[in-house]
Amino acid sequence: MDSLDIGAMIRPLSADGVFRDEGFYCWGPNVIKGEDGRYYMAYSRWPEHTQSSGWLTDSEIALAVADQAGGPYAHLTVLLRGRGPGHWDDMMAHNPKLKRFNGKYHLYYISSRRGPTRGHIRDSQCIGVAVAAMVTGPYQRFDAPLLAPSEPLYNVAVNPGVTQMTDGRYLLIVKGDIAPKKPEERMPQRIQALALADSPTGPFRLLPQPAIADIDTEDASIWYDTGRDTYYAVFHAHTYIGLIASEDGIAWKRAKHYKITEKRLAMQDGSVLWPDRLERPSVFIEEGAPRFLCLGSAKGQEWSCLLVPLRSTG
Repeated sequence: MDSLDIGAMIRPLSADGVFRDEGFYCWGPNVIKGEDGRYYMAYSRWPEHTQSSGWLTDSEIALAVADQAGGPYAHLTVLLRGRGPGHWDDMMAHNPKLKRFNGKYHLYYISSRRGPTRGHIRDSQCIGVAVAAMVTGPYQRFDAPLLAPSEPLYNVAVNPGVTQMTDGRYLLIVKGDIAPKKPEERMPQRIQALALADSPTGPFRLLPQPAIADIDTEDASIWYDTGRDTYYAVFHAHTYIGLIASEDGIAWKRAKHYKITEKRLAMQDGSVLWPDRLERPSVFIEEGAPRFLCLGSAKGQEWSCLLVPLRSTG
């Protein structure tokens, strides 16, 4: 049943589908439909004066709202910031995935702690979850991370994607480093590992076999396709956006239609967007069908959230 071809479904991007937040870099959109029928986009943002690398110390998770899934979106509120010294999520809140499970909203995110070097800050990153009764919050956080690095992950456990499985358990896909081949190796290859839990708030147990380990990847986002009875995950592989598939959520392989798009997108006005970076993919599902491919786009100092429409496959 692995027949999903997101690349063939991509339609030109409209101006309404390009979201920017004045005075901020914005990144990593994740869309959810609220109980009020409106559409909410969780995204990361950090002040422009901190430059592009400011996400590591100054990012916060914001929420925008629209009447249509494809936008236009307007900034609404800030959901999470770093909690300060003494907390595991000290410095920032970044890379959100907003899900609704068991009647409550679960906001998955990453954070970092203070340290003497940026490398130390980077390697302090872990995954957390915050829970709220309403999409706008307030969100209740936990004293400990949801997931910290352990085998097969090293250094970091970041960029979570989560879905509920057909047996009721919760499946997490998460990025981390592989074990460095040399002690001085600072940036080894990244992999996509898997973890399971009986509750959306954990505890999650890392599985020994990663979903992707043969190539350097980032930013995976996972869902279960009810019509195809298949689990899918989109990811960023530096020069393209890719797709993997699984029958059971545990054993993964390249999807039949593996490569979704390279770093270019057609616009409705006939132009072509060629960003320097096209990352943080997720797919907005409505009534069981993929409706939008959500992406973070960066070109120079302009960092945007993109909602690329997907045509119906019938």
